[in-house]
Amino acid sequence: MLRSVFGAALWSRRRSLAWWVGGSFVYLFFLGSAFPTFADNAAKFQEVFESYPEALRALFNMVEGISLGTGPGFLHMELFSFVLPLLLIIFAVGFGARAVAGEEEEGTLDLMLAGPLSRWHWLAQQFAAMTALTFLIGLVNYLAILLAGAVFGMGLDPGNLAGATFGAVLVALVFGALALAVGAVSGRRGVAVAVAAAAALAAYLVFGLADIVTWLGTVKKASPWYYYAASAPLLNGVEWAHLGVLAALVMALPAAGGMVLDRRDLAV
Repeated sequence: MLRSVFGAALWSRRRSLAWWVGGSFVYLFFLGSAFPTFADNAAKFQEVFESYPEALRALFNMVEGISLGTGPGFLHMELFSFVLPLLLIIFAVGFGARAVAGEEEEGTLDLMLAGPLSRWHWLAQQFAAMTALTFLIGLVNYLAILLAGAVFGMGLDPGNLAGATFGAVLVALVFGALALAVGAVSGRRGVAVAVAAAAALAAYLVFGLADIVTWLGTVKKASPWYYYAASAPLLNGVEWAHLGVLAALVMALPAAGGMVLDRRDLAV
């Protein structure tokens, strides 16, 4: 297993992955346990949310007519509008920044590439490992939510839940791929994290405020967050064209970074 870059990348993150998987499962199950309380007091919570300023409701993607008394409405508000994609973004960006720039800053990248392995091949395996682990965490999240939904009577549609979780994984991989690409171009882990984090924040704000700030409405479709959140897949079903845009970005960003990495001098 450790003879491949892919296997080594998985193995080196086994402990942190266990924390991510275990922590995610526990958190999501306990979040589900709060649903009966929300369902029993849905009218009161609804009044509170409707009293929020329009800007705040837009930021948290409060879809018109959503009800916290339903499982999909509860999870849309409490998890999928912000928390779940944020957690996945943190993981993917950390992985992407460490994959190239971290190795280069520690002086190990040039040693790894001193053999017959090409830079493109090495980058592709790191990207594959980042993708596989992010999808694994997403799968665990899906199973935890599905279990919590069954136990606490949320009435979830497994297909819509799968589509929403898949979208959260893809939007996280967009920014993880961006961190990977920036790290490949700059060789600096801090730069990779900063650029990816700033891009994620900007994407979220552009989408969240597009209906309030007029000029942002003209550029909201340039935000990856739009293709994740606009269709509210947990409530309305999957918008495959939106997921296709996210998948295209996930593939294009590492390819762009790889073209630069293949030509530049590595820090020694």
